[in-house]
Parts: sequence; structure tokens; C-alpha cells
Amino acid sequence: MATAQRAMETGAWAETASGPDAAESILKTVDETTKGTTGVSLFHILTFGSIGASVALYLAGRKSAAVFVGLWPPTFQALKSVVDKNARRG
Repeated sequence: MATAQRAMETGAWAETASGPDAAESILKTVDETTKGTTGVSLFHILTFGSIGASVALYLAGRKSAAVFVGLWPPTFQALKSVVDKNARRG
């Protein structure tokens, strides 16, 4: 949340929010800001966080929720792949 807020405060959010790929530009900006702050990609943080949440839910006996959350990591990695691919292209 703080990363998105920082992007909005610096004006990066407004700069990237125009054009046909606004969501992708915003994801790229937030990912770059997160990398600059933590040294780790936002998508990797989300991937490991969802794996941890899935394990915690499973151990808490909420197996359906654990499976649901456990399906998120491939989505985060696919988003990272798209953002990285288009960053190299453009």
C-alpha cells in the first residue's frame, strides 16, 4: 500500500496511467518502486506470501481456502512475466 501511495505522490502513477496498457504500466511502476525499496520484486513477495498464507490456512484446517490461495502464485508469476516481457520490448 505504501508503495502505491509513494508512486501516486511522486507523480509516477499519473504518468503511467495513460494509454491502452494503463494497468500494466501501473504494475511496472509499483514493481520497480518495490524493487528499489526492498531489493525484491513485488511479484516475488506476493508469490511467497500467498504460499505462506496457503500453508497457514491448511494448518488451521481451512483446506478449501488453502487450495484457493495456493492457486495464486502462478498468476503472480504470469503477471511478472508479462510486465518484464513488455518492459524489454518497449
